[in-house]
Amino acid sequence: MLGVIGAMTEEVQLLLAELTETSSSVHAGITVTCGNYKGTEIALAQSGIGKINSTICTQMMIDLFKPQKLIFSGVAGGLLPNMQAGDIIVASHVVEYDMDLTAFGRRHGETPGRERLIECQPDLVSKATAAFDAAFDGVEGGPNLMLGTIASGDTFVQDIQKLRWLQREFAALATEMEGAAFGHTCRLNNLPFVVIRALSDSSSNSASEDFEKNLSRACENSFQLMDRMIPTAMTGWDGKQDRRSDA
Repeated sequence: MLGVIGAMTEEVQLLLAELTETSSSVHAGITVTCGNYKGTEIALAQSGIGKINSTICTQMMIDLFKPQKLIFSGVAGGLLPNMQAGDIIVASHVVEYDMDLTAFGRRHGETPGRERLIECQPDLVSKATAAFDAAFDGVEGGPNLMLGTIASGDTFVQDIQKLRWLQREFAALATEMEGAAFGHTCRLNNLPFVVIRALSDSSSNSASEDFEKNLSRACENSFQLMDRMIPTAMTGWDGKQDRRSDA
């Protein structure tokens, strides 16, 4: 089974509409819908916004539904001046930018015993970029694709100074509020994952207004990629990557 998570209703509703043979259950206040997505069995959940909600949802899904791979998809704020609303970022790495142990000589985002930048599973990254090509190659006015670091924190960024800091501190392309917590939880459970985001805003002073204006377009672009990726996501899996039962 493939686990798929989005934070908001808008980020999961298009996928939910395509599911067949569905069944739903509620755990920790989170509705998980299981079903068939064009031949792939998935568990789909809306986590809620923020790192805590993302962590709770991800661990609950892993414990109860036992997915072999997981994807977090949705929207984010871009951090580079040439980005456009609707562009797609596939994360090569995720980082928790508001983890701050600098008082102990550590860098922002660094904690003892784990990587500062958490790497997404390369095969899923490759599948995501291939799905982008399938969805948008030859589409006039289609989005651009970028691959790189996504920075997560419990703040909706709409500040030029913080935008520049995120660029320079982490070489980040985008910022959002769930991906690093999701990725860290997947890593602790030894499960492959990837984070995919479409840009809804530029993380600048007008970010909240831009978010409202561009949310629908960004979610549609994210859906178009996910619609192509989900049927391919589980291919090549031989059962050896799920090490949660190792003791």
